[in-house]
Amino acid sequence: MQIIPMSPTIHTIAAADRAFGDEAATLNSVTGAADDNGMPKTGTFLDALTGLWDQAAEAQAQKSEDMMNIMLGDTEGLETMQMNIAKAEIATELLVNVKNAVVDAYNEIMRMSI
Repeated sequence: MQIIPMSPTIHTIAAADRAFGDEAATLNSVTGAADDNGMPKTGTFLDALTGLWDQAAEAQAQKSEDMMNIMLGDTEGLETMQMNIAKAEIATELLVNVKNAVVDAYNEIMRMSI
C-alpha cells in the first residue's frame, strides 16, 4: 500500500464543495479557473472542516436564540424554530462523526509500519 502525502495537487470533488458550502471552489472547478500554478482553485480539507465547524456553531447559536424565544413565550414561527433546533442537532452530530472519522484515520496511519 502506497501512502501519498497531502499536497496542493490533490483536488476536492465538486459535490463535496457544494455540500460544505464552498460555491467559489465549485464554480472554479466547473468554469476551469486556475491559480498561479495552473491548478484548479479548490478548497482544502481544512477549509471543509472549518466550514463544517462554522455551520455547526451558527446552527447552535440560532438554536440557543430560538430556545430563549420559546421560553419567553414568543411562539411566532414555531415551525421554523423547530427546524433550526433539528438543524443544530444534525450539524453537531455530523461534526462529531467527522471528527471521530478523522481521529480513527489518524490512529490507523500512526499504527502503520514504515
